[in-house]
Amino acid sequence: MHMKIKGVGIGAGYFSPFQYEAWTRIPEVEITALCNRDTGKGSELMRKFGIPHHYSDFREMIEKEKPDFIDIITPPETHLEMTKFAADRGINVICQKPLAPTFEEAVKIVDYAREKGIRFMVHENWRFQPWHRELKKLIQDGVIGEIHFMNWRKRMGDGWGENAYIPG
Repeated sequence: MHMKIKGVGIGAGYFSPFQYEAWTRIPEVEITALCNRDTGKGSELMRKFGIPHHYSDFREMIEKEKPDFIDIITPPETHLEMTKFAADRGINVICQKPLAPTFEEAVKIVDYAREKGIRFMVHENWRFQPWHRELKKLIQDGVIGEIHFMNWRKRMGDGWGENAYIPG
């Protein structure tokens, strides 16, 4: 019997559905819980992606679920605390970007993870967007043909403030 890698997610905001959906496409991974203060948002994601448990406190979730990794999908000012908590327990971390509010804090996060010996990754969430996946498929299937030049324009949210990204 093949053991799955057990993960949990922290966050239920704009980018989280892209992350949770992506995890469903990796047969070796099982997301067993998510954490979000808003249980309504959490419940919707649980139903949609088959996630069995919800917590409103990430510490409680990590202690009870004992995951192999956590996916931090929250604002930058939360990343240091969450990474430290997981790293102190030997739990690997994949973290939303921007990594931290300041360069100095980003260095602290990376150094702490390295010191604790965990695998620490920062993900680029745009790769999970459906239009990027579709474009990749069209290229791979030869529908578009050989690409010599591509220019891509999009509205870039800064991740800060009200409605920083185009509403979903």
